[in-house]
Amino acid sequence: MATSWPKRDSSSSSITDEEHPDAKKLKITVAGDQLETQTPLVIPRRVSLNPADCDLDFCIEFNGLQGSARYEEEFAYCWSGARADVGISGGKYCFGCKIIAYQPANIGYDEDDISEDHKNVCRVGVSRGDDNGNSSLGSLGETMNSFCIQTTREFCSGGKFCDYGDRFEIGDTIVCCVDLEAKPASIGFSRNGGWMGMACQFDWQWQSAFFPHVLLKNVVVLLQFCREDGLEPVEGYKPWASSVQDGKAFPGPTLSPDVHGCDLMMMVGLPGSGKTTWAEKWATEHPEKRYILLGETHAFDKMKVPSLMDRSNKDELFECWNGRAAKLFSALVSRASKLPRNFIIDHTNVHKVHRRHKLKPFANYNKVAVVVFPALEEFKSRVVKRYRELGKEIPAGVINEALGNFVLPMSKDMHGTDEHFDEVWFPELGRAESEKYLGEMKANMNFFAVLGEQTQRPGSAGVSREVDMDGASSIHGDFMDAQHY
Repeated sequence: MATSWPKRDSSSSSITDEEHPDAKKLKITVAGDQLETQTPLVIPRRVSLNPADCDLDFCIEFNGLQGSARYEEEFAYCWSGARADVGISGGKYCFGCKIIAYQPANIGYDEDDISEDHKNVCRVGVSRGDDNGNSSLGSLGETMNSFCIQTTREFCSGGKFCDYGDRFEIGDTIVCCVDLEAKPASIGFSRNGGWMGMACQFDWQWQSAFFPHVLLKNVVVLLQFCREDGLEPVEGYKPWASSVQDGKAFPGPTLSPDVHGCDLMMMVGLPGSGKTTWAEKWATEHPEKRYILLGETHAFDKMKVPSLMDRSNKDELFECWNGRAAKLFSALVSRASKLPRNFIIDHTNVHKVHRRHKLKPFANYNKVAVVVFPALEEFKSRVVKRYRELGKEIPAGVINEALGNFVLPMSKDMHGTDEHFDEVWFPELGRAESEKYLGEMKANMNFFAVLGEQTQRPGSAGVSREVDMDGASSIHGDFMDAQHY
């Protein structure tokens, strides 16, 4: 497994000294839910940002305390997040975050929805370690179990933003204070030693630890978890690192030493067949794997451009933004192949040559193709339903182009194969039925002409887009995906 969380029960196995050669072993008591068993945990000698719990484009430097993200070209539009490697399960603790630099943001000025205030932005706060796994790294303040403040003088939680405190910029230090002793629990912040007040109270029951979390866009920060890091604790709150000695600490996930045993899952299917729905459901149902989803849809989500976040308004913007998402996706896949983590590539991947090209850097991963092939009428129903809900058109030519290139993947142990998948899964129709329907669909292109008429707006037939079940579009998308590499 690429990354793993220690089990939080009486039978929990400890993180070994071999995994953390600079660590020290402590016996700590995990409180809550009448769980009093002494559980041996190995906590790093110092708290730092966690390379096993950060976005692919997040950079950790300076003994694990400095955080930043890639900012060149398309990355200048993206948010990138990371959590610390130690969370708290109780007590009153604080940590600091100093803004030390802005990165050049080469963002075009023709995008009206990207204001000057949103070119260099930082969020600082906490989130639960089990809060939707990797998908929550870029959503600090947007999930129910995360709380933060933003440089634009806003407090954020559960996707709601409200005015709070003062703006902060280069040279400013924010100290985030979490009180899990009080009922309800609370979170507050100080800026350069001045208390800005309690930001909110929240009900909290012992289920998972809260971890320091930063989310950055073209900003460089320096984290402070103890006095030696430069932290000046707010009165009444201990340094975050003190939670280790106090028995309130809980470690984050850890990386495997290499990529052997890591998963590379590749979705395969026509536009609109349900690939993204399956991939997201699989990732949610296997949180211990901490899958990272890679696709243009997810690249759009990283950019968080307001007009793109409004999925009903995406069609008018894709000529401008699709190329950026494709380049971002390509760069992230290249980065992913060098890391011992679990990934799902969420594209159509119908072309055998393109599949082989994408798999090549992942030679030592456990490679699984997941073919989402619904029955013909079910496929039609899904595409039409999606169009009626979100207004996303799929011209017949786009589906026909994908269909013409569609070859079902084969595992490496099958006779006559030249592909390298360790396994091929068919979660809907099996291989035999899929082969049968695929042949019928290729022979009946008129079906797709009718389907195209049902999923087009007047005057839009000249635009070719791929549309997946989550509503993301891609002009010529995966059918030309060799250009992404």
